[in-house]
Amino acid sequence: MKRFGNLIERIVEPGNMSNSFDDVLGDLKNKYRKEILRARKDQIIERLTADIRAGSFRITALHEMLVTDGPKLRLVHAPPVIQRIGCHAIMNVVDEVCYKSQIPTSAASIKGRGMHYLHDIVMKDIRHDPEGTKYFYKCDIKKFFESIDQDLMYDCVCRYIKDKTLLPILENFIRVSPEGIVMGLRASQCFGNIILDKVDHSMKEVAHVRYYYRYCDDIVMLHGDKRQLWLWRDMLHDQLASLGLEIKPNECVRPLAEGLDFLGYITFGTHTLVRKRTKKKFARHMAKVKSRKRRVALMGSFKGMAIHGDCNHLYQTITGKKMKKFSEMGVTYTPADGKKRFPGKMMRLGAIVNKTIQVHDYESGINTSQGEDRYVVSFFDPAAKEWGKFFTASEEMKNILDQVNDIEDGFPFETTIVSEVFDGNKVKYKFT
Repeated sequence: MKRFGNLIERIVEPGNMSNSFDDVLGDLKNKYRKEILRARKDQIIERLTADIRAGSFRITALHEMLVTDGPKLRLVHAPPVIQRIGCHAIMNVVDEVCYKSQIPTSAASIKGRGMHYLHDIVMKDIRHDPEGTKYFYKCDIKKFFESIDQDLMYDCVCRYIKDKTLLPILENFIRVSPEGIVMGLRASQCFGNIILDKVDHSMKEVAHVRYYYRYCDDIVMLHGDKRQLWLWRDMLHDQLASLGLEIKPNECVRPLAEGLDFLGYITFGTHTLVRKRTKKKFARHMAKVKSRKRRVALMGSFKGMAIHGDCNHLYQTITGKKMKKFSEMGVTYTPADGKKRFPGKMMRLGAIVNKTIQVHDYESGINTSQGEDRYVVSFFDPAAKEWGKFFTASEEMKNILDQVNDIEDGFPFETTIVSEVFDGNKVKYKFT
């Protein structure tokens, strides 16, 4: 595994420090406090930059607070706001380098990988292979953050980071509490993912679990044979025990048809519903709220959940509004210049010589830095199963494309592009 060094200058880059300041203040509810801190933005960033660059930045205090997580009340700890900004700036960069090794089916606190990201992957796999996903195993880890061994956690961080200035700062983030890692600290989200990364890779690459998903400390595996799931369950127990972690007794292997409660949805294989407590909470809020602005915000939030499940009727029942699909609205993008936009990456003609391709469309009169009045051609490569496009200034190719355009059902057509050398060292391309 590649270890990353020289990260301090990336952390103290002015854009990262400023964005971290704005992100942390955006979560503050006290408007008066926000105004005071914003007035001191430059001084705060300057001080944090100096401390981080010197390697002397530390989390020195934690404030306790109770937060609601579904039906549960959780005790979390947060550092003072200024230290929170510094932690945020550091972890922006640490996240980026540490998450390069994460498997695609792990999510939670990873940029671009939220609850809906993973839910859509689960549903796609179930629809693609209904027989191979008839049963599920589900578990979560007992007191996950509190149970993480700090020495082991630091060893895991050292597998990713070798920056000698940064490592003592990260060690402070790990050891700021007497035991475990702090729930509520920005760094703990990343630490939780990287300590389980070894387990993820082992289950995917050693045990060969095809359908394996993890959202923070919740783990789900799917298979067509429940006996195989029990075998994988034992392997998972062993893997987690080697990290000093324990699975809760409420683990289970059940048919998917009974409903998999995961990522805020109950998934039955054939369809997906929002959790009952989620819809009840939404319905109660809608009945109480009088402000139109607040109602619109609540509807938007619930729609974000409902649109990823089979919940059109539920949404209409509670809100009185029909949730339309984009495909039903008949809305299409029309570029201001009237030119066509083609999928796929731009290719050099030399890269597709002697390949069989399917030419689907073209656009004329394109001006580029290489010349004016060029054609851009859209094609599909059946061997690679990829879309692509290329520019051509060849009068022969342009003339042929115009002729094909005048033929009814001329597009798409199959061809192989070949090259010819003329006048000593000049090359021209043509359709064959």
